[in-house]
Amino acid sequence: MRLPPGLHASLLVRRQVELGPLTTLGVGGPAPWVVEPRSRDELALAVAGLSAAGLAFRLLGGGSNLLVGDEGVDEVVIRTWRLTALEPEGSDGQLRAEAGLPLSRLVARCQARGLAGAECLIGIPGTVGGAVAGNAGGAHGSIGDRLVSVTVLEADGRLRRVPCAPADFGYRRSPFRGAVVVEATLALRPDSPRAIRDRMRAIHAAKRASQPLTAASAGCMFKNPAPHSSGRLIDAAGCKGLAVGGARVSERHANFFVNAGGAAARDVLALIERVRAEVARTSGHQLELEVEVWGRGGAAPRLARGSAPAAGIAPSGPTR
Repeated sequence: MRLPPGLHASLLVRRQVELGPLTTLGVGGPAPWVVEPRSRDELALAVAGLSAAGLAFRLLGGGSNLLVGDEGVDEVVIRTWRLTALEPEGSDGQLRAEAGLPLSRLVARCQARGLAGAECLIGIPGTVGGAVAGNAGGAHGSIGDRLVSVTVLEADGRLRRVPCAPADFGYRRSPFRGAVVVEATLALRPDSPRAIRDRMRAIHAAKRASQPLTAASAGCMFKNPAPHSSGRLIDAAGCKGLAVGGARVSERHANFFVNAGGAAARDVLALIERVRAEVARTSGHQLELEVEVWGRGGAAPRLARGSAPAAGIAPSGPTR
């Protein structure tokens, strides 16, 4: 695969990059090219150049919520981790956060500014772009609860700002799944930094007690089949601690699959199928993956010129 010459000349481009080290699970093969924009203008240049050349691409944020196959991917990967600006939007507690900003940094900066509402994102790995695309969150709330607008890129590199409201989002449901997210505007409320910090500590302590936050994992492996918890279904099926190669179901939270050392993607995939089969056998529930799986030969996102869906949203979106 050849990249358009203009991208080589203007952007940070690396060839044959192993994706495993760029993910929180730590498994997966290479991408033929990784492009790393340093600004929204460079992101627009990358999207427009690849789309005009008819080249498929994938978006990579913090690398959580992602399982890359051992064979890697065929598409160009655009990695947004350098886009980390956080700026006030007006004077009413709104902040604009770029897609590559880590959620941990977003939460810490909001606390330091005395702006409440982002605490629900503490302990969630990944970046703003992926969080918007998947409506990241938990028991204490989701990012969609705070979003008032999201700026996305069209195939030709034009920016489009899309208003939104909490009603547009749901459990792991977002109107921006498939978008090239550039930045998001969050509506927050003033509060004392101390009170925000205390809530952050309480939420993080609860997560530390119940989730393997320091282990190499992709986050929750399966969506919860309402009204049930996937973790409880997996535990009830006797799968807690089950291992295939270096991949293991966490003893702390059964919906987390951890890389216990030396795992390959094929180990994780085999473990997924074993757990699915046991849960189906014991409870009748068919677990649906929350983690996105990348591999060769699958459907890859590409912004088709002139055929982007409403609001400038493309067929597939960035991981966290």
